Amino acid sequence: MRMFRATAFGLFVVSATAACPPAAEVKGGDAKATMNSTELPSDPTALIKLADEQLALGGVGYKNAQLAMEKALSNAEWAGQKASYEAHFRLARAAAEQCTLDEGAACQAGLPKAMESARRAAELSPERVEGHYYMAQLIGFSAQTQRGADIKPMLNQMVAESENAIKLDEKFDNGGPLRMLGTVYTRAPAPPVAIGDPEKAVQLLNRAVAAAPEHPLNHVYLAEAQIADERYQDAEVAIQKARKLLGDAKWASKRSEWKDVLAKVERKLKAKQGQ
Repeated sequence: MRMFRATAFGLFVVSATAACPPAAEVKGGDAKATMNSTELPSDPTALIKLADEQLALGGVGYKNAQLAMEKALSNAEWAGQKASYEAHFRLARAAAEQCTLDEGAACQAGLPKAMESARRAAELSPERVEGHYYMAQLIGFSAQTQRGADIKPMLNQMVAESENAIKLDEKFDNGGPLRMLGTVYTRAPAPPVAIGDPEKAVQLLNRAVAAAPEHPLNHVYLAEAQIADERYQDAEVAIQKARKLLGDAKWASKRSEWKDVLAKVERKLKAKQGQ
């Protein structure tokens, strides 16, 4: 059996992390420069509030949020309490957002701590979705750093955590768990190399659309799955729906980025149709 290597993995997790809701207006906070840990408050509650502000601001805010959560979790006594779940999953989310923004050195440097925090979050509150959801994303990003390695076990773990997230709250992050797992099945090589299954991908992404019909990326990635499953007319319908939804003002902050994603799917469709 041929080994499933990182070079074949592709950008499986982009669909999930790129799909976070547009940032709400935040008063206070500054994402123009990286914060200094010594300037941050020491109270975990204050640090969690600061992390939320920085996550909403985006950009450098993702690194600032990681810094704030690392400082909160440096309090070993508090980090062992169930209340620290709030910091653990935010650290995992901030790292996933950073990796979506840029998969370079900043992403890779933050992965070990973020993955440990996602694991810890899932242990502290296994009944909550966030730990499982962000763990799945981070496994995907980590797999992409394993150049030339057999990452099929990591892919299987990513699927397991995605399935846990779906069972707990498939509507979280606008259908994010369904969107993420559906995209894995769309893009993964077919068995026996991996677990690719376009038909299963279409089923999952139809559920994502049902969970959050106004989210453009649910339709974009449904179209991609339909193309992989040779349902070209259905893909055209999904693409048109995504294009219409992208015109909504609430997606203005993500419109340019998501239009690029849509354009790639449209090119796939045209290539399959021989245009």
